Amino acid sequence: MNKKSLIIGAWCGPGFMLFMLIGFALVAHLFPPHSPSWSPEQVTSFYQDSTVQIRAGLLIFLWATALYVPFAGVLTIFLARIEGKFPLWSSVVLMASAGNVITLTFPMAFWATAVFRPDRSPELIQLLDDLGWIPFVGMTSPFLLIPIAIAIVGFSDKSENPIFPRWACYYNLLVDFLLLPGGLIIFFHNGPFAWNGLVGIWLPLIDWGIWFCVTTYLLLRGINRLPNDDVASPQLQA
Repeated sequence: MNKKSLIIGAWCGPGFMLFMLIGFALVAHLFPPHSPSWSPEQVTSFYQDSTVQIRAGLLIFLWATALYVPFAGVLTIFLARIEGKFPLWSSVVLMASAGNVITLTFPMAFWATAVFRPDRSPELIQLLDDLGWIPFVGMTSPFLLIPIAIAIVGFSDKSENPIFPRWACYYNLLVDFLLLPGGLIIFFHNGPFAWNGLVGIWLPLIDWGIWFCVTTYLLLRGINRLPNDDVASPQLQA
């Protein structure tokens, strides 16, 4: 297997986070998020005042989500090499990653629809805004499977120098623990558990970003251990 391809795929993870930040925060100014307690008129005013910037930022974000796919591919390959003949959990990671891309692109579709015709009634604009923020922050279920799968595979790896050492396995379990409160945003319009709150989005988003960096480091370390003429394992070739 071409090591250069694997390295590029691994770096796609941080690249995804970087371009997501550029599009979502620096261009569209959708982050930090506004309060879910905003009135329909306030939400509508936000979209009407920044129409071009939001459209451009969402387009950058949409392109950025493509980078998540090769990163997930590299992660799946390494987990499958560890699992061997029956790579159940690596398959789970691959499917969960595809689901995660969907949970990222659908909110962008709702925000793009809101800004496509910002002269709609304020109530409809607010509805589209809600349809964007609630799944973007609260629908973490596809991604939650990925750290769990890494932990399970990592704990089962009995090699002397595992790709995912014990500390990384425990760290992945912690990642899930910090992401779980994101689902509580459906109960709150204000406070730390709202979609703009400390527990609602800030801790999960920081946790998510650090996870990409840590996982990229582990994957790159694993890639560097591969001999230059390494090929896919027989299980992956079947």
